[in-house]
Amino acid sequence: GLREREGVVRFSTVPLPSEKRGIFSSPVVDPFNNRAPFPSNRIPADRFDPVGAKIVALFPDPNLPGPANNYVATPVTRTRADQFDIRLDHQWSGNLSVFARYSFVDSNLFRPAPMPGLAEGSFNDAFGTGDSRSQGLVLGANWIIGSHMSADFRLGHARGDFYVYPPNFGVDGPAQVGLKNVPSAPDIIGGIPKINLQGFSAFGRHTSTPQFQTPRDYNFKAALSNSRGRHFMKYGLELLFVKTGIRDINALIGSMTFSNGIFTGRALGDLLLGLPQRLVLTSNSVFNQGQKIYAVYAQDDFKATPRLTLNYGLRYEYGTPPVEEDNQFANFDPAAGTYVLAKDGSLFERALIHPDGNNLAPRAGFAWSFSERWVMRGGYGVFYNHTNRQGREGLLGFNPPFLVDNTISVSGNNRTADGAIFRLQDGYPAGLLDVRSLSATAGRRAQDMNQRTPYIQQWNLGFERELLRDLLLDVAYVGNKGTKLPGFRNINQRAVVIGPTGAATAGARPYPQFGDIQYLENRVSSNYHALQVRLEKRYSHGLTFLASYTWGKALTGAPDHLSTSGAGAGVDVGTFREPQNPNNLAAERGLAEFDVKHRGVVSYIWEIPFGHGRRFGSDASGVLNAVLGGWNLAGIHTFQSGLGLTAVQTGGGVLDLGGERRGRPNRVGDPEGPKTIDEWFNKAAFSPTDPTKGIVFGDSGIGVMRGPALVNFDFTLSKDIRLSDRRYVQFRTELFNAFNHTNLGLPNLDIASAAFGQIRTTSTPGRIIQFGLKLYF
Repeated sequence: GLREREGVVRFSTVPLPSEKRGIFSSPVVDPFNNRAPFPSNRIPADRFDPVGAKIVALFPDPNLPGPANNYVATPVTRTRADQFDIRLDHQWSGNLSVFARYSFVDSNLFRPAPMPGLAEGSFNDAFGTGDSRSQGLVLGANWIIGSHMSADFRLGHARGDFYVYPPNFGVDGPAQVGLKNVPSAPDIIGGIPKINLQGFSAFGRHTSTPQFQTPRDYNFKAALSNSRGRHFMKYGLELLFVKTGIRDINALIGSMTFSNGIFTGRALGDLLLGLPQRLVLTSNSVFNQGQKIYAVYAQDDFKATPRLTLNYGLRYEYGTPPVEEDNQFANFDPAAGTYVLAKDGSLFERALIHPDGNNLAPRAGFAWSFSERWVMRGGYGVFYNHTNRQGREGLLGFNPPFLVDNTISVSGNNRTADGAIFRLQDGYPAGLLDVRSLSATAGRRAQDMNQRTPYIQQWNLGFERELLRDLLLDVAYVGNKGTKLPGFRNINQRAVVIGPTGAATAGARPYPQFGDIQYLENRVSSNYHALQVRLEKRYSHGLTFLASYTWGKALTGAPDHLSTSGAGAGVDVGTFREPQNPNNLAAERGLAEFDVKHRGVVSYIWEIPFGHGRRFGSDASGVLNAVLGGWNLAGIHTFQSGLGLTAVQTGGGVLDLGGERRGRPNRVGDPEGPKTIDEWFNKAAFSPTDPTKGIVFGDSGIGVMRGPALVNFDFTLSKDIRLSDRRYVQFRTELFNAFNHTNLGLPNLDIASAAFGQIRTTSTPGRIIQFGLKLYF
């Protein structure tokens, strides 16, 4: 088991106390009085919306100077994990053995919010409580058929229960601030709706909570092995049936946005007067989808000569597209321009996607020992991925009528209060979750009906040299290429229209009867090439070590939604990234979100040569040996260059074409900067786009900068204390980040933010020292 508590540093941008009282440093206007200026830039307290005022009061006061990142807290992350395994083996006969194994893992992780109480703060790393339980049962048998043939059978079942709850789960936050008509079912209540307040950190609960996934899978594997002369052949069959219950929905209790320039001129002023610019509310829906995957294969290891071994084989896979047990799927047919609903019938009528049966996966490799100390190895293989879920965005059930994802908003600046979508003191408008109230132009999700199975081609070529009897050097080239990988784009994004003045506006849609259509298709490719060097010393003279270095580069046309969200390589800004321009996909290619150019790792175990049975001090007294003898030192030291970074642009400088894209600014200079926490990169190298000048899509690329490097030293000092021949006690001292080195987190990448270019987080915790005592018997 594991029990751990750790403080984490969280920075937020919060309003000044004067701003919370309605006092601003720039003009604010009265949207209830024909936009007349408020005297002295002050909104009188008797004009505050009672709900808005209570929400603003939840903000903590700044405890740091400056307008950005002016509040810091160190809440505590709590971790509990328990695990056990049981295995039973039985020799049924001389040629038949069976086994059964049961595995159990149960954990609870609490990731705290950056702000106290109901303010919370919608960090992506502050979901709240995560309860996870995984269980697995495997039954296996090995049957020796003859001297050259054997068979293996495996029957397995795995189940997972993964739940995430907001920090204030069960607390009726809307009732505490007086916000009415908010969904309040017991399984979703907790905290206040997320508030996106331009110029400040988002607060309220994370929109993706509470959520759960409950996968269940059943699998069967059978393999026949046959040894004939110089050939070792293997044939196999694999079956996998998966079913998953999913609730992964945004805005179950709502998400509101307040923007500058809409009503009072200041987003915080709009909140104080109870005038949101946008409200998103989603129905509480659960989907149970499943799929089946089949595979057969044949392979041969051929000892061509005493120095040359060849490996080759062929695998065929077939995976059905997912289906929902109650046919709660809807998909868009671009040719017909209509949505179709799943129904009982053929696989396509239920899945709304045609299966791909063209999934042949060849594999080949060799090992050639062309001299006593040299070995050359190489290989090539094709690998398919059939479980292609990209979060909620990849689910066809997340469409009406099965899910109501309603958005109401007001567009344009300098509005009066009579144009508001509602006032906070009046509560949410009625009927928002009635599918009949949903606008025909509400956003929807879709997938290519003729999808192909994504696959990766992998290859490598390496040389291994025995430098000394116990010292090995391995140098290899490793590469892969991803083909037909999934990627999103908005196929119904508004056109850009340039008017007589040169200003850009949002024009018509390709399918005017619909709103945004978030389309998943096999449009993405990726490439990875790397040099890998490994120096390994096998155990001798009390020492073993492994040193490895990788120099590589990974490129892709889009990040995986669940790996990064929004800004491209190396950062998560709260939503996944669609192309800013779906008609220019080439502009989306750049460094993959996981790309690390340089990475070196050194690990070792050293038996310190003092004490009984060691080089020095073998005749030391019992007391001296007990104190100084028998110690072991182990270490893992990591050196890594920074992730690629992509500048983004949000706010009023981005033309509202629709979709969940992230705009990018223009690049006007060299982004290489001073690399300080206040300016990691050259902020002047970027300029915002300006639709009023016809500049809609920024030309800054993906991954044009690098984030901070990482250096980490971990050590373990241990000693075995013998109690008898078969029993001993082990004492361990473990130091993580032993030198308390500060590894900086990622900078703010939004050019519209006052904190653009600043770093206020760390990527690793400070020094941790822990002690352990184990009894072996």
